[in-house]
Amino acid sequence: MEIRKVQKTGGASYIISLPKEWIKVSDIKKNDSLGVISQPDGSLTITPHIHGKVAERVKIIDLKDIDDSEYLYRLLIAAYVTGFNTIKITTPSRIPSFAHKAVRMFIEASIGQEVSEETEKSMTIKDLLNPGEMPFENVISRMHVIIEGMLNDAMYALKTKDKELAEDVIFRDRDVNKLYWLISRQYNLLLRNVSLSHEMGMNVETALHYMQIARVIERTGDQVVQIAENVRNMIFLSTEKKTGDIFQTLAAEALEIFKSGVESFNTRNLTQSRQIYERI
Repeated sequence: MEIRKVQKTGGASYIISLPKEWIKVSDIKKNDSLGVISQPDGSLTITPHIHGKVAERVKIIDLKDIDDSEYLYRLLIAAYVTGFNTIKITTPSRIPSFAHKAVRMFIEASIGQEVSEETEKSMTIKDLLNPGEMPFENVISRMHVIIEGMLNDAMYALKTKDKELAEDVIFRDRDVNKLYWLISRQYNLLLRNVSLSHEMGMNVETALHYMQIARVIERTGDQVVQIAENVRNMIFLSTEKKTGDIFQTLAAEALEIFKSGVESFNTRNLTQSRQIYERI
């Protein structure tokens, strides 16, 4: 930590000098404007990013040691969640078919990612989403709605012996994963850009809470997938009605607990949260 003394000028203004190395690295010139943000702990953050603009971060993936679409897909998801806004895939020869497949899978699994440039030996994927357009609260709300619908439909599929509906519930978990990855990405962007945090009206600590809630909801989605898979099997095996009724009752209780849990978080109701914990 560098220590700087505060100086007083003009009878009312206080000034402090800035580290020369930081000035050079940030490429700050005379008369440039800097953002000054008050933090909850009483500290100040000084940033050259005064409009919440996300700094350009480029991830280059060389295919010379990659020959599998699933592995490349995981690398793309990792770069996306980490917060890179440009991903460039390169190869010394022609782009192989498995790379095209991985990119298609990635575009479908992410939000705001599009191929902006493609040549015989490279592909460039750009992030087109403004982080401020997808507030954390909205993403959590959407995840909640999707999972509630999944569980309701899983139970209805069992009641009506609708195997296709059960399979559709399983497929919809992709939408939940997509939103969870988005929240993880938004959180990592906030960590790197405090002015973006200020623009979104959310500090890093609060954003962490939302990401933790999103992780729990995403895991709930995985559990609903297991329920839907069991429903599909029960339909196939023509499970007796009594067993199906017990399954329906347990699922209805699980749905009620899930809805109450999300509601208690949204309303910050500690009493309701404690009651839910005791029920579990």
